[in-house]
Amino acid sequence: MYRIYFNQRCLAVCSPKHAALSEPDAVIYSPEIHPPLAELARYFDQTPTLEKLYISTEDKPGTIARITSDLTPITAAGGIVTNKKGEYLIIFHHGVWDFPKGMQEPDEEIGNTAIREVEEECGVHDLKILNYLSDTFHTYHRNGLFYLKTTHWYLMEYQGNGTETHPQQEEEIERAIWVPARELPTYLDTSYPAIRYLYQRALSTT
Repeated sequence: MYRIYFNQRCLAVCSPKHAALSEPDAVIYSPEIHPPLAELARYFDQTPTLEKLYISTEDKPGTIARITSDLTPITAAGGIVTNKKGEYLIIFHHGVWDFPKGMQEPDEEIGNTAIREVEEECGVHDLKILNYLSDTFHTYHRNGLFYLKTTHWYLMEYQGNGTETHPQQEEEIERAIWVPARELPTYLDTSYPAIRYLYQRALSTT
């Protein structure tokens, strides 16, 4: 399932056989009721009473492309970083606990973007990408434009020995800390839905 987040709400693009479609309260996209796919993102954005809308399709990438065709794309990358103690690196940014991430620079390979952003936001170096984890999608408005931000996430390992961090103050990052895996829910259960999904994926992978 692909989820496109609108703050706490989301469009969920899934296969016709996905179990969520059989839930009693599931709201499923219908072309007889809802606007065409190319207009769906703006419709959903302007309909706050809809918490989640499922779009059932055999062509999930193509469907996402049609839904987001009217949005301005932004590409970013980030890291879910563990150390030798099995702790995870998280940041406190704009009042929310999060994972480090940031925008891709021109001609930059996306894995290098993820490493650079972790280094810059946390002051932690000697990082190694273990594997790709997932992509997340979320929308936002800025300067009259409607953006779709796609963030590519990687599992990383900090190969150093220290635990010192240096939060990037110019990006308003207040704290960067290492926390044991068992404590991640304490910090992240009040974070963004995509971040909660990511840490659950990371814990099931590592």
